[in-house]
Amino acid sequence: MTKIEELLSVAISLDVDPDANCAVQGRHDALSSPIEYGEISVKACKRGLQGILELLDIYDIDATVFYEARTARMLIADGMDLPELSGRHEVACHSLKHEDFLGKVSGLPMEEEAIEEAITKAKDILENIFERDIKGFRAPYTRINRAVVKVLEQIGFQYDSSKTVAVGTEWRGNPFPLEVFDSNLLELALPSFHDKRGKRMSSYLWAIFEGRRVSDDYIDAVLTARDVAKGGLFIFSIHPWHLYVDCQGNPFTVEQARKNLESFEYILYQLKQMQGIQITRQDEYLEKWLFK
Repeated sequence: MTKIEELLSVAISLDVDPDANCAVQGRHDALSSPIEYGEISVKACKRGLQGILELLDIYDIDATVFYEARTARMLIADGMDLPELSGRHEVACHSLKHEDFLGKVSGLPMEEEAIEEAITKAKDILENIFERDIKGFRAPYTRINRAVVKVLEQIGFQYDSSKTVAVGTEWRGNPFPLEVFDSNLLELALPSFHDKRGKRMSSYLWAIFEGRRVSDDYIDAVLTARDVAKGGLFIFSIHPWHLYVDCQGNPFTVEQARKNLESFEYILYQLKQMQGIQITRQDEYLEKWLFK
């Protein structure tokens, strides 16, 4: 029988944020594309989230759900019982309004005080909605810096999950402290890897829905990681809205949306059949890793 420490852990994570969200020059918060409308939409996010959560229940899979606080409020106002629907899953934080903390697009890097205000408010909103402690954080656009990490550590987050690191001999999927930012905050990094053609890819599933990847590319990556990252964590991530609209906010056809959901279900099905892995939430993996 395979020992637990020899298994590869696999986590499904969701970034729940506005449809086709995009950073905007001159403002910290994101808008839905096309940005010239100046609007935020969660219509596709709602449909995608409902479909994903239903599949996770069918396949008996617990996930980690990174909620943008603004989106969580909008979904609840639109009739979703998020505390009930998220009951079996880890609830984590994905910012207040999908802020461009580093100012890469906005041109307005946020000061530490503003970052602290936004993340603290987001954490408070989510803890009030879900009535549980929020331990994990994923930054919008997966971009963090010293100020963001300092704030996360100060206000009580247990881990960040924003960085992307290549799986291989130097990193085998284990948590590591963010020493590059002079912090002891632990990082549960997203993996990058090479496909069979040697092309680098990430574990975000959006490329399937944009027609740039097929589901088997990701399954092959797990099979490879199973051999080189025993005891590590392989994290998949998906934006629920991306099942129904593309990055520009254009709706997919009914047929394409059906195929997108089927592609995601195929990955869940293959993971459930796979030997040598265990599917887990990110917080549960971290707890076992800390106390093993």
